[in-house]
Amino acid sequence: MFWPAAWPLPPIWRGALPALAAALAWVALLRLLNRRDLAAFGAALGLAVGWALTLGLPLASPRQLAERLPLLALAGFAAALLLTLLAAGRAWGIALGAALLLAAGAWWLAGAPMAAVDVRRVLVAILALGALSALACLELRSPSRAAVAFALMLAAVWIARPAGPWSVLAAAGAAAALGGLPAGAPWSVAAASPVALALAGLAAGPVLARGAAFDWTAGAAPFAALSLGPALAARIGGRAGPAIGWTVAGGLPLLITWLLARNP
Repeated sequence: MFWPAAWPLPPIWRGALPALAAALAWVALLRLLNRRDLAAFGAALGLAVGWALTLGLPLASPRQLAERLPLLALAGFAAALLLTLLAAGRAWGIALGAALLLAAGAWWLAGAPMAAVDVRRVLVAILALGALSALACLELRSPSRAAVAFALMLAAVWIARPAGPWSVLAAAGAAAALGGLPAGAPWSVAAASPVALALAGLAAGPVLARGAAFDWTAGAAPFAALSLGPALAARIGGRAGPAIGWTVAGGLPLLITWLLARNP
């Protein structure tokens, strides 16, 4: 941890502050250069910085899923940025590259199996992580949606109390998304893909580590909000529609998590 222990700051914010600062700095620089398309990557960079400063970047092959997240966020940011630069103006190229990035990220989160027998053993996990990442990638169209998703993840792990750095990582994700708000441009699938992978890995961590029923419902909260929130908001209509729709879609899994955690 880079933050001095003597300074009065709760540990949960020690990854959030550098994530917020990195995202804001990237957005400000790219907006000065009149590159709003690249400014949209501020949240992904902030996420990578916050997670790397929290957990470090292990040189050896990580064993635990949490240890895989910082390198995933950093590599995802670099790959998505390179994809945007190389495939500028070619929608099919960006879509194909984002799909390959999501598949590679799911493989990495599942343990990076090399042998065929190991791939078959974790194939369900790879498919599930890939599906979650794809869902998030399609729905994360702005940093505000990402901020809501990570805030729900933070609330979920606070209720479920899994062992590990999940609350610190979720707080850093929310801060990075907030830092990306001044970019002022909607996210492409390339900009959303590293954040989507990070959200999927964050949700899957407690499930794969402990696997209690309330870990599953906790991990479902941000994805329920992303998939059902817009539909409920359109159904309700009016200015309060988005707030009510997203609250209901994301709050129901949180309520179930709280009930299950109280009565395991």
